[in-house]
Amino acid sequence: MENIEIINLWKQYDEKLEKSLSLNQKIIAELQQQKAKNALKPARNYKYVAVFVGVIYSALIAWFLYQLTTVASFFFMNISIGIHLIITIIATLMYARQLVLINQIDCSDNIVQMQQKMASLQNSTLKVIGVCFLQLPVFATWNISFELIFNRPWAFWLIQVPIVAIFTYVGIWFYKNIKIENINKRWFRMMFWGSEWKSILKSAQFLKEIETFEKA
Repeated sequence: MENIEIINLWKQYDEKLEKSLSLNQKIIAELQQQKAKNALKPARNYKYVAVFVGVIYSALIAWFLYQLTTVASFFFMNISIGIHLIITIIATLMYARQLVLINQIDCSDNIVQMQQKMASLQNSTLKVIGVCFLQLPVFATWNISFELIFNRPWAFWLIQVPIVAIFTYVGIWFYKNIKIENINKRWFRMMFWGSEWKSILKSAQFLKEIETFEKA
């Protein structure tokens, strides 16, 4: 009889201990999730500014393009400014999408969903910089005109074209190589050192700690 009572007491103790551990685990997970959400505040503020500046800047480029319609060269008006405007609009929309992702992370209580959104946020943050590099050739085409092509062909083919080709190669290279796999490379760390990227990494680390804790 005493053995049965002792066994029952042990069972009750185990149940209480299991409930306590489960509660502690839940509390720790919730705290880490809250830390992850708070860590994203600098990134959110940066992206709000980026969207605001992007909208204003796009409007200014469009106005500038309109004003130069009758006086600018074909290349300067239709290619250089046009590409610059399109990529600026795309980058602004990507920043707006990132704000949506941050808000979804902030409203989510599911760790898996938070991690998925965080991965999307990281990829999008890197991709928008890569997209901006695609407009690098624009800064080497603004001075191209028919007068340069037909009246000074040697200057165009031997100087202007190689410069545009180099700028194009560099822009495409950065677009292809700015990705999470290169995070430990020196050039990558030099580019992504600000509060926006650090806050995203910090938030992702908090979520990673939850996953490690749950596995343990």
